[in-house]
Amino acid sequence: MDLLGEVLLSLKVKANSGGIYSLGSEWGFDVPAMPAAFAYALCCIDTPYWVMLDGQAPLQLQPGDSALLLHGAAFRMGSSPTSECVDLHEYWLHHNLPVLTPSSRQGAPISGLALGEAPRNSRMLTLAFVLHDGDGNNPLLRSLPPMILLRDSASGLFPWISTLVTFLANETTAAKAGYLATATHVAQLILTSFIRAHALFVPTDSTGWLRGMADKRIRQALASIHTRPGDPWTTESLATEAGMSRFTFGRRFTKLIGQSPIEYLIDWRMQIAAEKLLEGQHSIARIAEEVGYQSERAFREVFKKRFGHPPLRYAKRHQVTELET
Repeated sequence: MDLLGEVLLSLKVKANSGGIYSLGSEWGFDVPAMPAAFAYALCCIDTPYWVMLDGQAPLQLQPGDSALLLHGAAFRMGSSPTSECVDLHEYWLHHNLPVLTPSSRQGAPISGLALGEAPRNSRMLTLAFVLHDGDGNNPLLRSLPPMILLRDSASGLFPWISTLVTFLANETTAAKAGYLATATHVAQLILTSFIRAHALFVPTDSTGWLRGMADKRIRQALASIHTRPGDPWTTESLATEAGMSRFTFGRRFTKLIGQSPIEYLIDWRMQIAAEKLLEGQHSIARIAEEVGYQSERAFREVFKKRFGHPPLRYAKRHQVTELET
């Protein structure tokens, strides 16, 4: 089983938006903190610029480099680390630009965006995403840092990324029929490629889902949970899947993943349950059974403990949120 591939497929983008900026000699942008479901991809096309994230040293992007900002983290970017920055929200309101929401449909990249004094001879492409997992259920997302950098668009791994960025930034292409569908798939591909590139080079001293996946035996246990979440798993049975003793398995799983095997199992079951609830095609009883609960009451209790609301109220709150946005 390609466990990383399966979990990457579980990352769903509700909405995305792209913008092409014309850049002058001195410019800066201040992006405030957003809900955890928001992410940004910054693509450096033809002139270097800097990205500043709290708690990290300023990072310079060179033409061909890209950076992915996750978890709705606040950040700044500019022609230099000390550039005076324009607030993103104020800029958007002043120019009456479309606001990205979970139900947004953007037919073409936003053009006419300008930063800094003329002449503006350089360009920058930004992509904004609203991810389906706004509640932090996805174990892969939880394990990712706030920023992932791809130097030269990681050309050795993804030689086609620069071509895709060029496509998204091409206003002539954007004016043609069918751009929306193609751009949506391209944006999704760029997002998952960033994450896959990071996952393939996880430091050996790190912890979290990606570090656990790198361990052959723990990966086997994770694969068993992901492929058969409704099975009556126990720490003992998962240890058998991993070919380890119960004690050694429990200790190693917790050390690498950051939570016990049963805690992880419950989290994964609840993620599946939440997704099925939002699909609106399954009864509570059926969902409970599919994720391993013979008692609907027990399922409701665990779900409420995890999300703060019983299943039906959780689904209604998400529907209302999307309607309001």
